[in-house]
Amino acid sequence: MSGPDAGRQALVKLAFHRAAAADASAEISRQREACASPDGALGTSYEIVVPEADSTRFLVEKVLPKLVYFLDCRGAKLPDAPGVFTSVFAGDALYFVHARDVISALAELSGLSPREMVARWGAASV
Repeated sequence: MSGPDAGRQALVKLAFHRAAAADASAEISRQREACASPDGALGTSYEIVVPEADSTRFLVEKVLPKLVYFLDCRGAKLPDAPGVFTSVFAGDALYFVHARDVISALAELSGLSPREMVARWGAASV
């Protein structure tokens, strides 16, 4: 997959649930409960607003470094990032994508492995 909007298309394709962006609060709460760990800890949502144009560049250059830092600081180790899902706002739709799937898609788009991502942007990189 290539092109400026491949990133947005990749994330939409990986969604495990879709909702209207207008219902974000209720839908994110539902997904936090649905993604709860066996010990009862609620899932964590990482929100991403994806532009319609040039989404690949935006996701690789802006979102990826911040997402990797967030995950690493929380102890949600890559590539699995357990307990974390992304709430991806794209237009008037909201897509829920497991963080591990976002990392996988962005690894393909960026050419970086999860190990390289953590070396560049993880908690120890600061």
